Order: sequence, then C-alpha cells, then structure tokens
Amino acid sequence: MKVFICSIFFIIAVTGCIRQPNLPVNSPYTVTGILNDSTWYGTGEILRIREPAQRLRDVKQFNLFVYTDIDYPGMSNGQNPNTNTGCVNRECTRTQILMLYDIPLKKGRTTIAKLNRRITLKNEQANLSYLGNSGGLEKRYTDQGLKPSWIRVTKIDKATGIIEGVFTLSLKEDMSVYGRLENGMSKTARLNNGLFRIKIKDVILK
Repeated sequence: MKVFICSIFFIIAVTGCIRQPNLPVNSPYTVTGILNDSTWYGTGEILRIREPAQRLRDVKQFNLFVYTDIDYPGMSNGQNPNTNTGCVNRECTRTQILMLYDIPLKKGRTTIAKLNRRITLKNEQANLSYLGNSGGLEKRYTDQGLKPSWIRVTKIDKATGIIEGVFTLSLKEDMSVYGRLENGMSKTARLNNGLFRIKIKDVILK
C-alpha cells in the first residue's frame, strides 16, 4: 500500500515538473496556433479591466483578444487584403478576431465552458469572428460544448507584466448570425497548439 501511495505522489510530482510549451522568443507574433490544420497567428492584447475605485490587486481576471489579417474564402466578395501580416504593426485590415473573457489571473488551466458561465453580458461569450473589409460580422464560431476547449496560464512575470499561456479551442459556427457568409468553410473551428506571450494592459472604466 505504501509503495502504491508513493508511486502516486511520484507521478504527480513528475507531471507538475513537465515543462509547458511556450512561444519561441524570436516569434514575430504574440499569438500562434493551428486552425483546422492551417498555421494561424496574430497580435494579441491582454486587458485587465477595473472600476475607478477598485484596487489593482483586487482584479482577478483578464480578457484576451487576438487580431489577424489572414485571408479566408469569400471575404467581402473576394476583396481580400492580401497582407497576412498578423497585424504586427496594428495597421491592418482585420479579418479575424479571437475573444476570450474573464480568464483567471493566475497560473493554471480553465475550461472555456467555465469561462462562459462567468459572463454577465451575452456578447462576451468566447468566440472567433470573421470580418468583412468594412468591419462587419461575416461569420462567427462560439463555444457550444465541443471538447477539448481550454486555456492555461503558464507564467506571470510581475516585473514586466508579461503573461504566457497555451490554449486549445473547439468552437462551432453560430448559425444565428444575420446574413452569415456561406463559403464552404468547416462548421467547426478547432484551434490547437495555441501559444501566447503578451504584456498586460490596464484599462480603467469611466
């Protein structure tokens, strides 16, 4: 019995010491991943939002937004920006936005389903949106119970404000989008091997 218990503790210890994957230091993008078997990348923002009277240390969550200009089939009648820069310089025609809300500001893994249960506004559901050249919504994928779908914060550097993490998302097309683009894309969006390294930005509500 003692041997069995010791073995369990050994497995837990080894598992905890396994090095988590991280974004390469020389990556030109702050977020990367594989979307439905294709390379995906973009520029991310981590926002820590607080009320004017709220102390910074009392804010226990953050929002993650990722922007990219990667083309997709049928965008605005074929008028693709043909840039694919990942919006590194922020001056780009955004074609896709990934939004994840209320992520715990601590190391650890959280399912997307749990994040969505915390939202207070309907439009704050985790989603991947496709936009037209004018910025209008063309297509959207949301969490609808598909698995696996989670995010893990692997490192928080308090000195620099940089947060690192990994994620896997399994989203399904939102059929309620008015005038949604029907372009033959998959009905599911699976974003695997997601990695991010982003400096947190504080936003004070007015």
